[in-house]
Amino acid sequence: TIKNICSFLLTLAQGSELCTRKNCQNLKQQKQHKYEEIIEMTPSFAQSAPLCYSLASVGGILEVGATAVLAVPDARKKEGKIMSPWKLQAALAGNVMMQLVGSLASNLFAPWFGPVSIVAPIYFSSTLIANILIFGILLGLECFTKNMRVGTYVIAVATVMLPIVGPGVQQEQHFDELVHHLHTGLWIGLLLTGMTITTAFLALGITQYKEKIRIVILLVARSTSFTLNLTVSRAFILTPGHSFLVACIIIKVVSGAIYTYAIVVQSTTVEQNKFVPLNATIIILVNALTGVIIWEDWMVVESWVGYLCVFVLLALGCDLLLSTPILNVDNQEYGRIATEQLLRSQKRRQEFSSVDFTEDAALNDNYSDNESEHGGRSITTDLQSHFNAEPATPNIKTQNYGSLVPAEPS
Repeated sequence: TIKNICSFLLTLAQGSELCTRKNCQNLKQQKQHKYEEIIEMTPSFAQSAPLCYSLASVGGILEVGATAVLAVPDARKKEGKIMSPWKLQAALAGNVMMQLVGSLASNLFAPWFGPVSIVAPIYFSSTLIANILIFGILLGLECFTKNMRVGTYVIAVATVMLPIVGPGVQQEQHFDELVHHLHTGLWIGLLLTGMTITTAFLALGITQYKEKIRIVILLVARSTSFTLNLTVSRAFILTPGHSFLVACIIIKVVSGAIYTYAIVVQSTTVEQNKFVPLNATIIILVNALTGVIIWEDWMVVESWVGYLCVFVLLALGCDLLLSTPILNVDNQEYGRIATEQLLRSQKRRQEFSSVDFTEDAALNDNYSDNESEHGGRSITTDLQSHFNAEPATPNIKTQNYGSLVPAEPS
């Protein structure tokens, strides 16, 4: 009897297991069928470079506009002019609306119609130009130095040249094929790892680190999150598989939240005049590498020499925007040691003219070690030639009427 009961229970278990497997298979088939129907219903977006550039530019302009609508009430408040509550609420609503539309235009829609590597430079250059036009000329709330204006113009010119010499649009790309390449997986993994690690640092706080370390953490966090956000936005229109689509949606939401959080942390932990140009440069470079590694931009680059020169111009323009340019070659310490030694040995200039440099062996020995640093000549030799030189004769010219007048400066 026990044996029959056990065999009966075993038979029921096997039957239920078969039913469960059949149900699972049916559910999977139904889900796959529905997913294929959704993919078929998804509109196919024809690649259009002008539309991509326009959407990226609109996104950058709207971001500056969103900042401006809140900056104006703050400036009026500092002047002692209090705006009515409904105007403040309208300004806040305008800020939220502009940020939303600008984010959708540049971060979601623009990558649908063109290369990811082109979106970031156009977005940031339009932001810089709009910043000068709105805050400098239209509202008069900011004062831009000559270096800032020239740097902005250099970036604008480089951005105009980028679509001409850079990568063009590519039709009929397949995300599943691109993502299965080894180099693509390694690059995406590197971006995800960098974003995750720097996010952990931001969550724990970075105020205890030095400013250079804080800048590096924020640069990595913002560049990786921004690049991943644009990449998955383009992947949406390339009919990814079901698992890839879910992963893209998660990465899109998470990277957008991390990018926004990094902006909040940036506003209170680093100097903006240093960080903002560096941030634009790094994001543009990382997006360019992503375009080459993941999206195969190397197949459609019009001119590699021109493409590389454009990024050099972008880096130089961003360097001009810095308060202290990185490429500053002026050495403020030049000649300081020699001058201090000279002043220390002689207190007054009149005493130099009375020194016999040919017989002052002690002074020559004192500066003999510096001969190699001054083109093979000692400092005493330079002083001797300087004080023995005859005074310069004023440059004069004779007019027809015989008077002497000073010559015009050359």
